[in-house]
Order: sequence, then C-alpha cells, then structure tokens
Amino acid sequence: NALFGRRSATSLESEKTKAGVLFRQSAVLKVWKERYVVVSKDSFMYWYGSKDDLVPEDVIYLKKATGVRREEVAGRSNTFIITSKNVEKIFGFANPLAPKVSIYPFSSTDSEQMESWLRVIGKAIVSATTTEWDDTSDRIAEQQQES
Repeated sequence: NALFGRRSATSLESEKTKAGVLFRQSAVLKVWKERYVVVSKDSFMYWYGSKDDLVPEDVIYLKKATGVRREEVAGRSNTFIITSKNVEKIFGFANPLAPKVSIYPFSSTDSEQMESWLRVIGKAIVSATTTEWDDTSDRIAEQQQES
C-alpha cells in the first residue's frame, strides 16, 4: 500500500523515475544521514535507511508539495528543500497542532546530482498537479549541460 508506506525500495525499481543516495537532515537532531531515495512515477517520494529496506522511513506525496528549491542548509553545500502542505484535518476535524507546511532538507554529493534531483522532483510536482507537462524545461536543461 503506497499511501501507508508499504513499498520496499526494490519493489519500486520498475515504477521509479529516479532512485539513488541523498543525505536527509533529521528533523529533531538536525544530523545528516545517508538515505536511499526513490521518486516514483505515481508522484511519491520515498526514502529508506538503505536500498534493501522493506519499509520506507517516510514518504512525500508530491501532489501536496508546494515546491522544491536550492537552499543552503546549515552551511552544507549542494542542498535543496522540498516544501509540502500538511493535512490540516483529521477525520473532518481541524488539527490545531499540525503545522501548515513541512520542510524536507536534502543534500547530494555534488552540484550535478543536485540539479538532476531538482529537475526530477520539480517535474514530478508539476506533473502531479497539472494534466500536461511541457518538456521544454528538460530540453533547456539538457542543452545547458552540453555547453
């Protein structure tokens, strides 16, 4: 069940648009930890402690994401954040404890990998929230890389 996180990293291999290692900053201790991340064709982003894990540590439904952008986090280079709207109601009742937005910081090993992840995640967000994706952005990015 994708919504409740019962997708192993290996079971997503045929459904992925991108998979690989990123570093994820923990919410409480703010420690950077290596994670295996999968962006699926159905607009979910999962991350696991390792590629062999059966259950993801967390998942973002990219349809609820409000954006992805480069942002230096805690002085670390090659970082970006994903912002996502939170569920404000539980069983039809307002949840006053839930923040309106969650922020997910990630880091890659180099700027080329970071740009690749930004394109894939950005495309997944746009395609999850619109009916049509314009491949112009991909062509521009490819031309810039060739230069």
